[in-house]
Amino acid sequence: MSLKSALFEMKEAIMNQVVGPSEQDYIHNLETKNRLRNGSLVFYYNNLLMLTMNSSEYANHSLVDSKKVNRKWIKIEIEFMFHYIKERQEEGALNITEILEEVAQLLNRGYQSVNYKYYSLIKTKDKKEAANQNSYQFITITEKDVPVLSTEVIRDTPLATQVNQLAPAQDNDDLLDILSGLISNVQQLPGINLNQLLRSLFQLTNLALQNQDAVQQIESMKSEVNLEKEAMQEQLMKKEQQFIQEKKRNDELQFEVSKLAKEISAFNLLGDAAKIQQLKSYNQRLNYIIDSFGLVLRVSS
Repeated sequence: MSLKSALFEMKEAIMNQVVGPSEQDYIHNLETKNRLRNGSLVFYYNNLLMLTMNSSEYANHSLVDSKKVNRKWIKIEIEFMFHYIKERQEEGALNITEILEEVAQLLNRGYQSVNYKYYSLIKTKDKKEAANQNSYQFITITEKDVPVLSTEVIRDTPLATQVNQLAPAQDNDDLLDILSGLISNVQQLPGINLNQLLRSLFQLTNLALQNQDAVQQIESMKSEVNLEKEAMQEQLMKKEQQFIQEKKRNDELQFEVSKLAKEISAFNLLGDAAKIQQLKSYNQRLNYIIDSFGLVLRVSS
């Protein structure tokens, strides 16, 4: 059992004047029957009773005709609507379309009238809150304050299949209005499960965000690899330059060694006396050659 069943039974009893002299007992019995907390139906009883007394449509017991009358909204109806929506959502009812339809039946109004009034008040409240803020900020709306699903705000129309369209002057409407109109239209298409459709769209957006994160990670890895590659290329260039210098020094050393070998061969061909005469000069040249290649060595003559 739920608040919905209790209120519809209460409304029927008030209209048919079968509540009886003991209103408190009737309310208590209805709360017990529907497993509601004690005193939870007092607010609704008083409001429904006042609306019944002030409404000629209730007195005529004609739901269809009364919905065609363009009645001005009063404070009692507005308080009743928001109070009922809040408690129905606390019970677990998350489809705002169904809840607004229930409100329309309880207040004996057309669904479009209730829909328009509800979202107009929500938008007005949001604009006032935005005007009082000095900076932009993101606002998270809880399930208890605003319904999960929504429908586009529409005027009273004849009872028929309703198709919500955006007029040319409505191209700049809020995103909420566009989405609510889309949801309202999809709900009227046969063979389409709106909950499954929204769940699939939600999963697709999650996958898109995950793919975006993966792309960013890949780009970051590519950047790191490029930096490492550039560092390795720089080290390789240094190694190549070092190798070229070492090769040049090695070639020079081989040339000097070859030259020294020729001088030694020529020295060996001299006689003993000539060798003695050339020994001092030969040692000086040998010391010079060794010193030119970084060896700290002196040979005494």
